[in-house]
Amino acid sequence: MAYARTRQDLFYGSTGPGSTMNLVGEILKRDAGIRMDHIPFRGAAPLVQEMLAGRIHFGGDQLSSSLGHIRNNALRPVATLAAQRAGVLPEVPTAREQGFPNIELLGWNGFFAPARTPEPVLARLHREVAIAARHPDVVRRITELGAEPGGNSAEEFGGAVRAQLAQVRPLVIELRMQVE
Repeated sequence: MAYARTRQDLFYGSTGPGSTMNLVGEILKRDAGIRMDHIPFRGAAPLVQEMLAGRIHFGGDQLSSSLGHIRNNALRPVATLAAQRAGVLPEVPTAREQGFPNIELLGWNGFFAPARTPEPVLARLHREVAIAARHPDVVRRITELGAEPGGNSAEEFGGAVRAQLAQVRPLVIELRMQVE
């Protein structure tokens, strides 16, 4: 933060306007009182390439998109955004531990279907995805990528999505962010 406060030419990258990293960057600018310009990318791969090239000072996405580069010492992890440290990188502190209590967001992946999908089809999709998600090879791979396997019900997942939207909506409005 001391370095950032002395600079006027810092860039942070995200996977696009309205993405989690865009939100984190804007919260960090506000709470730390630093100036950074947002550079949106079309996904994690070009963002990571620009960080590796040194053209972006700060950025991030889900751990899976950068874990290999972290393990090869090409990228240096600064913070995780969850409430607790990542199991695959226990030495990396959370944003909260570093004095940023407003930066606590949980990344997740899930399956969605069109709103008018018949209930029997949704039930079958959920059952099949749940079976696949419990397969030992899938659990192992998810864990290797730095994520934690889940497997909640459709109702629980929907509730978690709605809760996170309720958490970030006021921030998006306050920070006048554009969401694409």
